[in-house]
Amino acid sequence: MRVTITCEECGERHKLERRITEPGPIWIICHNCELPLQAVLDGPTVPAVAPAPPARPSAWSGVVDFSGAA
Repeated sequence: MRVTITCEECGERHKLERRITEPGPIWIICHNCELPLQAVLDGPTVPAVAPAPPARPSAWSGVVDFSGAA
């Protein structure tokens, strides 16, 4: 995820160069006026993986045994 923080004092835009792994506050120092800046990341940073669809039973389950026993 890319994060850009804009300093409200001088207007300098800062692009965060580190990976964000969880929600919460992010603190950096403005390169221009040296004030501390905070951004708060809400919610998950990684898109949730869609759950797998439920497995439908095969029409052949219980009829044919493919376990390898001869």
